[in-house]
Amino acid sequence: MEQPKLIKSEMYDDHRGRFAPLQLHYTNRGELDKDWLQSNISISDKKWTIRGLHFQNGLFAQSKLIKVIQGSILDFVVDLRYDSENYLEVKFYDLKDSNSLDLYVPKGFAHGFITRTDNTIVQYLVDAPYSPESEGCLYWKELPIIKQRIGEYIPDFDEDNVIISDKDKSTYNMPELSPLIEDLIGDLIKKYPNDLELGKQIRHHFNPF
Repeated sequence: MEQPKLIKSEMYDDHRGRFAPLQLHYTNRGELDKDWLQSNISISDKKWTIRGLHFQNGLFAQSKLIKVIQGSILDFVVDLRYDSENYLEVKFYDLKDSNSLDLYVPKGFAHGFITRTDNTIVQYLVDAPYSPESEGCLYWKELPIIKQRIGEYIPDFDEDNVIISDKDKSTYNMPELSPLIEDLIGDLIKKYPNDLELGKQIRHHFNPF
């Protein structure tokens, strides 16, 4: 089962600046072999802008390849795959324009990030089209471990000045979770943010699918 992975990309510096090719296939190094459908550019004017956590369900589920063109972000993903041994696990990645790292996010993960600088530009490739009917979101504040870890990674994080869309302020479009399971797991995460094993047991016991 695929997991998120950091891929070191090439970067060339000279007196003019930098040149960084974005490889679409990494088969020569055995790291990644993908056919990408679309390249998206996200431009965030202000520090502390949060985007996500986004995902798409079913046939429109997307893999993503994330690259910071300008600025710096703290990237985070949540494993939403019920058959994964890492179900509900949250992972964090420090990405910036100077560290030449691309982040590969497989299908089945919710993905989001917070900008650490003004004028941040992020490019991400996707391998499936956008579908509004299949789109879902996890509100970052509903996963306390994300709030906690943002503070650990970014000591000067200012929650009062977070910039986020109204759409991203809610968790929605998760039909595969019954309300009972959603409530139980939500309460579990709030009470025991680091005890994911119990959450898996609850989900498997009540899941009707």
